[in-house]
Amino acid sequence: MKNPLLEINNLRTYFFTHEGVVKAVDDISLSVESGEMVGIVGESGCGKSVLARSILRLIPDPPGRVVDGQISFAGNSLLDFSEKEMQQIRGNEISMIFQEPMTSLNPVYTVGTQVAEVFRKHQKISKREALDRSIEMLGMVGIPSPASRVKEYPFQMSGGMRQRIVIAMALACRPKLILADEPTTALDVTIQAQILSLINKLERELGTSMILITHDLGVIAEVVARVIVMYAGKLVEQALVDDLFNRPLHPYTQGLMWSVPSLAEDQNKDTEALKEIPGIVPDLGHLPPGCYFSPRCRKRMEICRHEEPILIENLPGHWVKCWLYDETKRTT
Repeated sequence: MKNPLLEINNLRTYFFTHEGVVKAVDDISLSVESGEMVGIVGESGCGKSVLARSILRLIPDPPGRVVDGQISFAGNSLLDFSEKEMQQIRGNEISMIFQEPMTSLNPVYTVGTQVAEVFRKHQKISKREALDRSIEMLGMVGIPSPASRVKEYPFQMSGGMRQRIVIAMALACRPKLILADEPTTALDVTIQAQILSLINKLERELGTSMILITHDLGVIAEVVARVIVMYAGKLVEQALVDDLFNRPLHPYTQGLMWSVPSLAEDQNKDTEALKEIPGIVPDLGHLPPGCYFSPRCRKRMEICRHEEPILIENLPGHWVKCWLYDETKRTT
């Protein structure tokens, strides 16, 4: 069995504040194979973005830092790399697509200059060659008339165009892994569909691995092969996308599914009423004892209130962290 491209074991990223310790990522383990697209889903504040930034060593210290665990990329420990070595990794071997393109692009430089900078930083090429490659990348991500567009500034482009520029920058050096953090959140549904189609197409053509971070289950269903569900800094369920949608196991995952709008089978009826998840996401600095989801869970048992469940493989390839599926310690 070959080694995965990315392997994370027991990762913990904490923020040390005046109010206490915030456990943003708490004992996460996962892997990504070469050419695989993995989705990470969960409500805002569950630790998804912190996990991605931990991989790239972009956690500001202070107040945050990785306090435990391992991050292995292509057989190398990223946590052992110096900052200079990480600068060679970022954008070259691992790239990140951020949620809001306007915060990722510099408003005072043309988009051509910004894409070319990625080539200049990681490859020993001339300015002219870097610009030519930038034009090529803009064409690859579907920007019309790329030779003239490279002279424009971000504010002259639509949100969809800016997101394509950010994707072009992420793909410029043909990285082995892309971390896409809510890449379609700020876009309308039509542009969102175009961006998802583009991501799917480029992933197939280039063979790049990807971690797609989102709170949108519709996005997850459309593009990824395997799904990881996070809640309050913890991994609570992991499965192939079809398995997760056909049989969600964790009550939190079920709640996410039930909160997605769907049309009633009977066309004479109105849209089915949504079932909300009661309560709110817990404060990561003041987490409840036992299972973190238990205060919001309709199926909680006594053991859930005081003892944290372990991650078990309930079905082949389908992992869940819930006392409902652990017969060895469950009590009613």
